[in-house]
Amino acid sequence: IVVTDASLTYRVYKDFKDHSTTKRGRRIQRECELCSVLQDAFLVVVAILFFVLCIYAFFYLNLSTELNLDVDSD
Repeated sequence: IVVTDASLTYRVYKDFKDHSTTKRGRRIQRECELCSVLQDAFLVVVAILFFVLCIYAFFYLNLSTELNLDVDSD
């Protein structure tokens, strides 16, 4: 389509420019949302691993420092 009216051409260009910045903003927003979802998932995994480590350390320390009361001291 060939547009000969200068004001119409400017309006078409302005609409395109506005929409392209809107698309760019939406793309950046989607990327930020994806990053926040990945960051939340990473933090959940780290919290679970830390919890498992704490449970392991608790039981390991309890078993390794157990007192043996059956030994006769002569």
